[in-house]
Amino acid sequence: MKVLIVLFGLLAWIGCHEDSDDVNAQVYEVDATWTNMLATDGCSWHFSITSKDSTTSLLPSEESRPKIDKELGKIEDYYSFTPVRLKYTLTGAKSTVQCGWGRTATYDEIKVVEIHKK
Repeated sequence: MKVLIVLFGLLAWIGCHEDSDDVNAQVYEVDATWTNMLATDGCSWHFSITSKDSTTSLLPSEESRPKIDKELGKIEDYYSFTPVRLKYTLTGAKSTVQCGWGRTATYDEIKVVEIHKK
C-alpha cells in the first residue's frame, strides 16, 4: 500500500511540474534597426537584427506600435533606418508586412518590452 501511495505521489509531482517552454518566457535584448525600405522595393516598417552571418526580420504587434511611436516619433519616410536597442518577447504568431511590387512578407511577431533610440 505504501508503494502505491509513493507511486501516486510521484505521478502527481511529475504531472504538476511546470515546463517553461512558453515563448513569452524568454526576453531578448539586442541592437536592431527600425527599417523601412518600401521606396526601394523592400518591405515597410520592421525590425532587422543582424548577427554574424544572417539578418532576421521581425514585426511588432499592434499593441507595441504606440510604444515605438512614443520613443522614435511617427516617421513618415518610405526609406529609413533608425538604430535602436530593443528588448522584446516572441508572441508565437506570424504577421505580414507590405513590400514592393505589391507583394507581402511574413515574419515572426514580437511584443516590444523596451525600445531606445541609439
